[in-house]
Amino acid sequence: MGEPTGDDSDLWRWTNVPIPETHVIGLLAGGMLHLARPWSLPGNRWLYRAAGGTLLGAGVWICASAVLAASDDDLSRPSTLIRRGPYSVSRNPMYVGWTLVSLGFALATRSAWLAASLPALIGATHREVLREELRLERAFGRDYVEYRNRVRRYL
Repeated sequence: MGEPTGDDSDLWRWTNVPIPETHVIGLLAGGMLHLARPWSLPGNRWLYRAAGGTLLGAGVWICASAVLAASDDDLSRPSTLIRRGPYSVSRNPMYVGWTLVSLGFALATRSAWLAASLPALIGATHREVLREELRLERAFGRDYVEYRNRVRRYL
């Protein structure tokens, strides 16, 4: 990691994307359960695919916007508060994006297992966000408190 330079800047930007373990675990567990014992959501599959595809697209767009906004900082060791782009609306746009991706995937595949895992996934993600907020407050002090008071945690 480090400052983006030359032709590697796009690669650097995408290696700077934190992939929440809770979402990966939830998607894998729900997917494996669905394959082992299919459990589909009732209703029109085309409506689920349309809604799921829309949410997937929105989630990817939010994550990509957050990556671009944070591209000048190493997210594993932040040196500045990122307040631009989607971070001006949400303190956690990547988590919002990943949650929309998870919900979209559940709907697009009509997997009741994936849908049923969402509350646990969201709860685990929220616990991680609370831990991150404590670290950011320790690291940035008053600047973070002011940012936290101006910008919502999620939406």
